Amino acid sequence: MNLSKLFGSKSRTKILEKFVIENVSGNSKAGFFIRELCRDLDEQINSVRRELINLEDLGILRSREENKKKFYYLDKHCPIFHEISDIFLKTYDPIGPIEEFFKGRKNISLVTVSEGLKDLLAAPSNRIVDVFVLGELDRIEFNNFLEKAFFGRKIKYAVMSQEDFESRLEYNDKLILSILGQKDIKFLRDKIGVRELLAERAIAEGRLPPLPPVS
Repeated sequence: MNLSKLFGSKSRTKILEKFVIENVSGNSKAGFFIRELCRDLDEQINSVRRELINLEDLGILRSREENKKKFYYLDKHCPIFHEISDIFLKTYDPIGPIEEFFKGRKNISLVTVSEGLKDLLAAPSNRIVDVFVLGELDRIEFNNFLEKAFFGRKIKYAVMSQEDFESRLEYNDKLILSILGQKDIKFLRDKIGVRELLAERAIAEGRLPPLPPVS
C-alpha cells in the first residue's frame, strides 16, 4: 500500500515507517539524527530536515541535543501515537522489496521467503532459513539490503548453486527438503519448476491428491 498519498509525501512516509518499525523491533535506541536518516532512507537532507521539523511541530516526534547533534524520536505521549503505529504495522510488508531486489537478476533461478517475515510482533521462529536463494549473489550487497529492508532485524538466509541444489534434491537431502517444506514458504521466483517437482513427489508419496486435469 502506498501510504505516501495518505501522509502527503514519500519522504515523510519513509521517516514515519522507520521510526515505528524500529520502535516495535526494539532497535530505536535513543533516536536518530538527520544524516543517519538520510543514509538509511536514501533521501536528500533538505527533504528529511523539512519533514522532521513538520513532524515535531505536529507533536509526533520530539528532539534533543546531544554531542552537537540533534536526535529525533517518537513522542509516545502523542494522542495519535498508537493509531499511527497501527497503520504502519498493518501495512508493513518487506516481501515486496525482496522481490524488487531480485528483479532483473538473471543469475538467480529460485527465491523463496517466509510469509512470517511480515509479522513484526511474532516471537523468534525456529525456521531453518527465512530466505533461500539459488544462484550467484553478492552477499555484501544482500546483507546491506536486508539491514535496510528489515530495519536491523536478523534475517536468516541461505545461498546455494543450482548444481549443488539439484544434486542434493536428487538424493533427498534432508536439509533441502526441510527448507522447502516449511509451512509458510512463498516462491518469489522459480525458473526450474521446483514447486511442480515437489507437488509431483507429494502426489507420488500419497501426501497430496492428484492434480485435477486441465480443462
